[in-house]
Amino acid sequence: MANYYFLAASLPPLTLGEKVEFSFGELSKLLEVNLYGKDLEKARIFRRIIDLGNIRALYQEESIDPRGNLNEKELDEALLFKDDLPDYVFDFLDQFETTPEKLRHFSGLFSAYFAKEGEDESGFIKDYLKFEREWRLVLMALRAKQLKRDITRELEFEDFTDPLVAQILAQRDADDYDPPQEYAQLKEKFLACGPDPWQQYKTVAQWRFNYIGELVDKPFFSLDWILAYMAQLLIVEQWNELEEEKGKMILDAFVG
Repeated sequence: MANYYFLAASLPPLTLGEKVEFSFGELSKLLEVNLYGKDLEKARIFRRIIDLGNIRALYQEESIDPRGNLNEKELDEALLFKDDLPDYVFDFLDQFETTPEKLRHFSGLFSAYFAKEGEDESGFIKDYLKFEREWRLVLMALRAKQLKRDITRELEFEDFTDPLVAQILAQRDADDYDPPQEYAQLKEKFLACGPDPWQQYKTVAQWRFNYIGELVDKPFFSLDWILAYMAQLLIVEQWNELEEEKGKMILDAFVG
C-alpha cells in the first residue's frame, strides 16, 4: 500500500461541532490527484452512497448533495444511459416501473450497496461498510419498536441468514430490542435522548465519529487513516450544516 505521509500531514484536525477550514470537496479533489488505482476506487466507493442518496433526491425533485462522485448532470446521464454506476444500481431500479414505487422501496438500494460494495474489499473500507450497515440496522430496529412497526417488513431487502438480521428477527415479538454487545452503547445513548430528533441525531453522530476513529489502528499516513478522516469530515460537515428541524430528516434518510 502506498505511503501518503505528505497528504495526511496536510489535513487539519477534526472536532465534531467545530468549524473546520477545509471542505469535503477540497479533500475529494486532493484524493483524485494523489490516489491512484485501487486506492482511488476505495474513496469512490465511500462517496457512492452519497450518489445513491442523490438519486433519491432527483426522484423527489430536491437538490443533491455535491459531495458525491457525480454531479447532477452526470447523475442524470448515468441513469439515462445506465453508465458510470455499478450494475446493481440499475438492476434494482429496473424492478420498479414508476418513480413512487422506486422511492417506496429505495431502502433496498442502500441494502444492495452494503452487500455488493464490501464483497471484494479489505481494511478500513470493508470495516467501515460493515459498521455503517450494522448501526443503521440496529437503529432501525430500535425505532421500529418505538413506532410499533413490523420489523419483518422493515427488513424486506436484507439477507435473513445474516447474523445481525437473524438476531433482530428473533426479537420481532419482544417488547424491546437488545442489540449485540458492540451496539449496546448506541442503544443506551439513543434511548436516553427521548423523543427529541435533533438530540438523537447529535448523539448518534458523536457516537459514529468516535467509533470510526477507533476503526483505524494504522499510521496516520496510511490510506485507511485518510479514508477514516474522510468519513469523519463528512459527519463534521453534516453536523455544521444542519439546523435543528433537520435532525429527524437525516436520521430518516439513514435508516430508510
